[in-house]
Amino acid sequence: MARISTLSVQTDFPIRGWFADSHPDFRREIFALAHPKSYAAGQLIYRAGDPGRDVFGIRVGVVTVECRFIHPDVVLMHMLRPGEWFGTVPLLVEQSRRINVIARTDVELLRVPADDLRALLHRHPKWVAELGRDVVYSLDVAMQGAADLLIRNAPARCAAVLLRLAGRRWVSGPDAGLPSGIPASQTELAMLCNVSRNTFSRVVKELARRRLVTFGYKSLTVNDPARLRDFADGGR
Repeated sequence: MARISTLSVQTDFPIRGWFADSHPDFRREIFALAHPKSYAAGQLIYRAGDPGRDVFGIRVGVVTVECRFIHPDVVLMHMLRPGEWFGTVPLLVEQSRRINVIARTDVELLRVPADDLRALLHRHPKWVAELGRDVVYSLDVAMQGAADLLIRNAPARCAAVLLRLAGRRWVSGPDAGLPSGIPASQTELAMLCNVSRNTFSRVVKELARRRLVTFGYKSLTVNDPARLRDFADGGR
């Protein structure tokens, strides 16, 4: 597959989260190593236990994360969006993959080969900490998601989870108020909100009545993230 030019990658790849806080020289080096990789919707990117240690960044599309601690009630855990990265932990700790990652939509990724990245970190040992920012970012997302699931009020809990899946729970800046779609069925969303299908249907109909969300075919769009955040955090 043809190599994307570094300039092209730098101008069209969303810079957000941990990557936005990293050193500009580190970002340039990562882009210089990156290769394009595409997956069709539904295609497995990697599964828990795989030995590969390449690191991936999302240019376009949505990927889902499935927990390796398989339980019939819990498979899908989170959705990653453009600008987010995955695969850093196995490379840093020299372990096999810990999660399943699947293309939920057609996706375009940047793949940074493990050997090239190891060589970069060997040349610049201090940049291990830069890559480690992604681990901290992922841990924060996991803890914040767990905290939202402890919200006792079911409608507020559903709102918080929908915001997280839409990539609007904790963001700031120009994207914070923009609508965002969630490519998931109501059954999946009910599971992720830890409520029954009937409860979720009742809650989301009320949110739709307030024009906070809109239904689609196996999808839901968060129309007004700011108002939905107020709802999730105890507002009305």
